Amino acid sequence: MNPLQRLLGYARPYRGRFVAASAAMVLYAAATAAVAALISPVIDKVLPQGTGLRSWCTKLLIVYVVKGASAYASTYLMTDIGQRVVRDLRDRLFRHILDQSASFFSRRTTGQLMSRITNDVNQVQQAVSETIGDLLREGLSVIGFAAYLFYVDARLALVAVTGAPLVV
Repeated sequence: MNPLQRLLGYARPYRGRFVAASAAMVLYAAATAAVAALISPVIDKVLPQGTGLRSWCTKLLIVYVVKGASAYASTYLMTDIGQRVVRDLRDRLFRHILDQSASFFSRRTTGQLMSRITNDVNQVQQAVSETIGDLLREGLSVIGFAAYLFYVDARLALVAVTGAPLVV
């Protein structure tokens, strides 16, 4: 079985929290795209004319507050899921180790067992709480930017999307 699928199996009991974290990530992506949408009129209309700066700054501030709150919520929830998965893994690992025979403990040093219990499980926690969360949050932001780019100018976006992989 794929290790990621096994890992997600441990996170299955916490899917309600994952749905909430995903909703916060979508809100983060929408706020990120909204920042780009709000900056353009400020540069094009407000700064040259000098009028309406206060209202645009207020809008930008609100969007940044929403972006920050949703980033906090998604990070908090993904870290919480990671902590809970690690707790479940450690419980299962401790039960498994306690069921081992005396010869198992004579073949392995205390350091090996402690390393498995602490380091390996901490790597799983980092994968669940940080890596997957960042990947989803920033991936959704890229999708939000792409959607805004296609909204502004679809032909230019198509050229940029097809040309960028060739350049890279």
